[in-house]
Amino acid sequence: MIIDCRDCELHETEHCEDCFVMALLAPRNRPVVIDPEEEEAFTNLQDAGLAPPLKFRRRAG
Repeated sequence: MIIDCRDCELHETEHCEDCFVMALLAPRNRPVVIDPEEEEAFTNLQDAGLAPPLKFRRRAG
C-alpha cells in the first residue's frame, strides 16, 4: 500500500492529527510505503485499540 497524504481529501484538516499515518509514521511530504506484513501488524494494533485508525481517503479525480 502506498499512501501519499497530499492525495488525501482530509489532508491538512483536523482529521490528520489522529490519523494512523500522521500519528505513527509522520511522513515528511512524501509517500509512505506499507508492505503487506506491516499492514497486517498495523491492522492488529488498530483492532486492539493501540493505534489510531487510518483515515486516508483518496481524492476523487
